[in-house]
Amino acid sequence: MSSIDIGAVAGEAAQKIVQALAGTGKDVASYAQAEAKKLATSAVEIAELRASGKITDEEAKLHIDIQKHASRAVLMAIEGVSILGAEQAINGALSVIGGAIKAATGLSFI
Repeated sequence: MSSIDIGAVAGEAAQKIVQALAGTGKDVASYAQAEAKKLATSAVEIAELRASGKITDEEAKLHIDIQKHASRAVLMAIEGVSILGAEQAINGALSVIGGAIKAATGLSFI
């Protein structure tokens, strides 16, 4: 499996979260960075499991979905962040993370 710079991917994903939640009037940067790093780290671990054949594509997608829901819940805990806003933020972050995983491994499950 090719190396993925989790820090760089998390930074780009965090920017997507901040952009999506910019209209809330809240300082979401610290939340964005923490959630993006968790998402990126988890996604890379899931990709490694999938690449090694320890889990199937379906299981990988389910694991990503679990992480997505957890991150959405964290973002929704910020006052003023709606379900739609959190969903858009997480989807933006996952698009960056998924692109990095696909580029490094050829896997496309996000």
